[in-house]
Amino acid sequence: MSMNQRLKPVNQQQDSPYDSPFTLKARLGKVLFSVVWAVACRITPNPLNPWRLFVLRCFGATIRGTPYVAPSAQVTMPWNVTLEHRSCVGPGAVLYALGPIRLRERSTVAQYCYVCTGSHDVSLKAMPLTIGEIDVGEDAMVFAKAFVAPGVRIGAGAVIGAASVVTKDMPEWTICAGNPCRPLKPRRFEGRTGETP
Repeated sequence: MSMNQRLKPVNQQQDSPYDSPFTLKARLGKVLFSVVWAVACRITPNPLNPWRLFVLRCFGATIRGTPYVAPSAQVTMPWNVTLEHRSCVGPGAVLYALGPIRLRERSTVAQYCYVCTGSHDVSLKAMPLTIGEIDVGEDAMVFAKAFVAPGVRIGAGAVIGAASVVTKDMPEWTICAGNPCRPLKPRRFEGRTGETP
């Protein structure tokens, strides 16, 4: 399935193209979460990560094990976010989760990355909102200031170079970089041989 096939329109009846496609409950939840995060989490020190995870859980995020979320990270609609054990959301990183975002075990989204599930169908005059799920595989590393577009899957163990623009799926255990991001070479390191970690 291509990335474009993974982008889905947000099916909400709208009287005007300027109306929100989201329910009132979702819009209120988004605002309430941003206020709670700013007041109760943004100034917390790193050791209070369990508190930040608790707040995310209270707003519907799926938390498995003990991931890490930096206090300065930004999360939109946390009920669309799944964080698995030892995954990491770095300082200033944005999870723009209008649709599902999943960070699998030991994956990292480093500082100031922008992981964006929302876009618009520019082939239509009204440019309706579309969303595409983003999946960051186990042991993957997305380095600083990278942009990950809707519908992208980053393979297990992949490395995405700093400031890359990822608009297509990236393969497992591969170093990838650029604008647009592309696979460069296999990821090799001491203790890893063959096709599996």
